[in-house]
Amino acid sequence: MDEMRSGATTGSLAAGGNVPAASSPQVQAQTSASAGEAGLLLEAFETFTRVSTSLESAFEQLKERAERLSEELEVRNRQLKRSLRERAEARNYLRRILEHLPCGVMVLDTRGNVTLCNPVAAALLGEPEVRPNRARPRARHVRNRTLRECFMNPHSPAGASGETEIAHEIHGQKRILALSGTPLMDSAGSHIGTLHIIRDVTQIKALEEQNKRGERLSAMGEMAVELAHEIRNPLGSIELFASLLENELPRDTDPSRWASNIRIGSRSLNNIVSNMLHFANPLTPTFTGVDLHQIVREILSFMEPITSQRDIQVQVHLEATHPTIRGDRELLKQMILNLVQNSVQAMPSRGSLILRTRDLTSRLDNTQSGRMELSIEDTGLGIAPENLGRIFDPFFTTNKNGSGLGLSVVHQIVEQHAGIITVASEVNKGTVFTIAFQKVGEIPNAA
Repeated sequence: MDEMRSGATTGSLAAGGNVPAASSPQVQAQTSASAGEAGLLLEAFETFTRVSTSLESAFEQLKERAERLSEELEVRNRQLKRSLRERAEARNYLRRILEHLPCGVMVLDTRGNVTLCNPVAAALLGEPEVRPNRARPRARHVRNRTLRECFMNPHSPAGASGETEIAHEIHGQKRILALSGTPLMDSAGSHIGTLHIIRDVTQIKALEEQNKRGERLSAMGEMAVELAHEIRNPLGSIELFASLLENELPRDTDPSRWASNIRIGSRSLNNIVSNMLHFANPLTPTFTGVDLHQIVREILSFMEPITSQRDIQVQVHLEATHPTIRGDRELLKQMILNLVQNSVQAMPSRGSLILRTRDLTSRLDNTQSGRMELSIEDTGLGIAPENLGRIFDPFFTTNKNGSGLGLSVVHQIVEQHAGIITVASEVNKGTVFTIAFQKVGEIPNAA
C-alpha cells in the first residue's frame, strides 16, 4: 500500500500536481549560490597553488643565490686572509730589512714628527726606535736641535736631496754623520713627509785623512831621498877632511879637538841621513854569514870619540859561542849603531853603556837552542811607560834633537833578519834593548 502511495504521489508530482517543482526560483538561487562559492573556492585554490609554486621557485632561486654568495664569501675570506698574511709578511720583511740595514733610516711627517726610526738611526742619533708596524706612534720631534733644524730645513741637502755632513756627539764620542733626504709622496702626489738616510762616516773620514797624510809623507819621503843624496856626498868630504886635519894637528890642542868635533858631527849627520834613506826606501838585504861580535867592536870603535867626550863607561860582555848569524852586514851595522846612539843620547853626561851577547838555551832540556841574544843597556833617563808602545813608530821621539827614525829603522832591520826585539825601561834608571837572532845553519831563508 505504501509503495503504491509512494508511486502515486511521485506520479502525481511528475504529472504536474500542486506540489512545487524542483526548478523553482528559490531552489535555483540556492543552487547558484552554492555554485558561486565553489567557483570562488576553486579560484582561490588555484591562486594559492600558483602563488605557492611561485614562492617555491623564488625560494629555490634564493637558495641557489645564497649558496653562490656563500661560496663567493668563502673565496673572498680566503683571499682576504691571504692578503692579510702577505701584508703581515711584507711588514715583517720590511722591519727586518730596516733593523739590519748598515745605515740609519728615519722618516718624518710634514710636521717634523718621527714616524719611523730604525735601530742604527736610533743608535747614531740617540733617539728612541720607532718601528714601521707601530700604529700611530706618539708624535715627537728629533730631540737634538741641530739635527732637527738640519732635517727640517728645505734648503739643506738633508731636507731635500743630496748629502751633507754634520758633526755629532753621542755618549761622549764625536762622530761625523752624512745625512741625505728625499721627499715622500702619497698615491695622489701629495707631500706627506721626508725619508732620511744617515751614515756614520767617521772611519771613512779618518781613512781619508790618513791617506792624505800618507800622500804628504810619500812626497816628503821622495824629497827627503833627493836631499839626503845631495847632503851625503859633502858630509863624506867634511868627515874625510876633518880626519886628515885632526891627524895633522897636535893632539890635546883646541884645533885638534875642533877637528874631532867636526868629524863626530859629520858622522852623526851621516847616520841621520842613512836612517832617512833606509826609512824612505828600505834596502833588500843581501844575506851572508856575519860575525856579530866583529860588528859590535867596529861600532864601539866608531863611537869611541863620543863616549869618551861624554865620559860614558863602556862595558862589553861578548859571551855567545860562534856568534855568526845570517844577515846583511851593512844593515846590521846600521841597527847596532842606531841602538848605541840612542843609548848615548839617553845619557847626557856620564853613565854606563853595556853590550852583551849570550847563547839562548831550550826551556825543555836546558841545551843550546841555536839562537843568540844581543842586549844593549844604558843607565840613562829611561822611557815613560805610556811611550813604550810607540818608540818604534816613525817620527815618534821624546828627544827634541832627534828625528824619530832611528828605532823605526832598527825595527825594520830586525824584522828583515827574522829576529825578535824587546825593550824594558824604567824612568831615571835606564833602558835595555834585547834582540834574539838565529845562528847560521838554523835560520830559514829570509831573502
